[in-house]
Amino acid sequence: MRFLHTGDVHLTPGAPARFEALRAVCGMAQELECDALLIAGDLFDSAAAASEMRVRVRELFDSLPFAVCLIPGNHDAEAFSSGQYYGSNVRSAGTEPAVWQVGEVPVIGLPFAPGRTAYESLCTVPLPGEESPLVVMAHASFYYSALARLYRQEEDGSSGEAHLWDRDFTDFPHSYIALGHWHNPTLPPVQVNRAWVAYSGSPYPIARGETGARKALLVEIGPDDIKVEGRDIPGVPRRETVVFYFLPGSEEQTIEEIRSYLCNSADPNVILDIETGGWLGDAREETVAREIEALADHFRDGWKEINLGTPQFSSTGSLSGIGRRCLELLEEVEPPGVFEMEDFTAPFLRTLAEEVLGEREQIYRETLSFILRYLGRGNRHADS
Repeated sequence: MRFLHTGDVHLTPGAPARFEALRAVCGMAQELECDALLIAGDLFDSAAAASEMRVRVRELFDSLPFAVCLIPGNHDAEAFSSGQYYGSNVRSAGTEPAVWQVGEVPVIGLPFAPGRTAYESLCTVPLPGEESPLVVMAHASFYYSALARLYRQEEDGSSGEAHLWDRDFTDFPHSYIALGHWHNPTLPPVQVNRAWVAYSGSPYPIARGETGARKALLVEIGPDDIKVEGRDIPGVPRRETVVFYFLPGSEEQTIEEIRSYLCNSADPNVILDIETGGWLGDAREETVAREIEALADHFRDGWKEINLGTPQFSSTGSLSGIGRRCLELLEEVEPPGVFEMEDFTAPFLRTLAEEVLGEREQIYRETLSFILRYLGRGNRHADS
């Protein structure tokens, strides 16, 4: 049996590109001859968006030759609470767990609920015998029990966030756990004994940090194994983030690096997020920010979209105490000089030394960058 797993589409009337991404996913499922499309929550960005877009979504789903399995997410739970109709091919969970049969594979849809309710609901559903693999759909965060302290999360469910743990699937049958809520895909999927756990991610990049190609997960379930493969969604742009860090005295060089990147790396299929920060010497923050904005405007046509974050600049004049003294010492010290090459008798050491010498200016800049980043962290000892 073949399934295509997606989720977190966040349809809303003001973002038509998201609907086109959903249409592309539906086309993929048809081309791949899937038996069902799994949408693991947050099909809509809100209940109001669901009300406005339900007719269009119903028309799309009615045109498909396979089943569409839907569960509510935290954004659109209200849109499924009263049994709204989304098409003859759609099987949706409302406020209670649902079990659907897709060919020989049972599919369990868990409605969104905070805390541990999703797992508690799962415990109420009779599971098939050992010979029958199954699919479970949930909209929740997935955590490892061994790392609970890092998440600042208690395993007893005291957090209000919907969540599942690896231990929930310790004795689980052969299964695929189709998750929604995290917007970047999980590849390869996480294996917990006989269960495979994965997030498909959003089919269209919505926010910063949702980088890389957008994917839907092709899931092939056989009697003895489960295969999961990420497939790029055609026609959907990817989102990338680039960071430029300014150092005092090299502001013009960094501006030139931004210009060169925007010119030489332009890609009409990329949504680019530019983040800038660092330390400025004599240059005014307002002037540098305007230069960056002008470059973005000049090269905008070469990209799908360019977004500028708020510059995180600091003036070296704000340093005091040991911070100012460190900067003064760095300004006095010349970049590293040439090593005595005859000291490197081993061929591989000589090759490495040549590479280092060729990049000594960049190494010097990165060292200065590292020190200034540390001074800018607000360490209470930095200026004492």
